[in-house]
Amino acid sequence: MNKVYSPEELLPKAIEMAEKITSKGQVAIKMSVRAVVSCDELSQKEGQKLEASLFAVCCGTEDFKEGTAAFLEKRKPEFKNR
Repeated sequence: MNKVYSPEELLPKAIEMAEKITSKGQVAIKMSVRAVVSCDELSQKEGQKLEASLFAVCCGTEDFKEGTAAFLEKRKPEFKNR
């Protein structure tokens, strides 16, 4: 989502976004950052392979299972960063 903020609103909105991101599973955040950082170094095909492998790593975590269960149970997840 793209938004434009006044200079006075910018820092509070950036902090709000950072807090929202960091409330999610840390393993998934790390894998996402790794994929984004590597995008300049890889071809599209290599990038897609990396993204698929990182997604597979995330799917094997306790946090993935917790996030899925929380979604199905309509509750807030309790991530353990594992």
